[in-house]
Amino acid sequence: MFYIVAKGTGLIVTDGPHRTRAYKTFGAARATRTRLCNKAGWSVNDLTIVDTKHYQAPMVEKTNLMTGKKFMEDVNTPYFCSPSSESYWSM
Repeated sequence: MFYIVAKGTGLIVTDGPHRTRAYKTFGAARATRTRLCNKAGWSVNDLTIVDTKHYQAPMVEKTNLMTGKKFMEDVNTPYFCSPSSESYWSM
């Protein structure tokens, strides 16, 4: 399984509705990277293909909305799944 990752930020990039889509083969990931370069204006040098076994997502520090305590969270976490958002606590 492979991810397409932006080199500068470490964020997973995809062309579909799923934010953390993994591709089964390297060829499928390379084809998607080509589509992203043609459609979305990325450069081939800006995107890299990484095996899911070796991908380490960058962490960011956020504040829990209810307790006010700081915590570390994966940068690819959707906003509504984060304890730092109101939508997380209102579900």
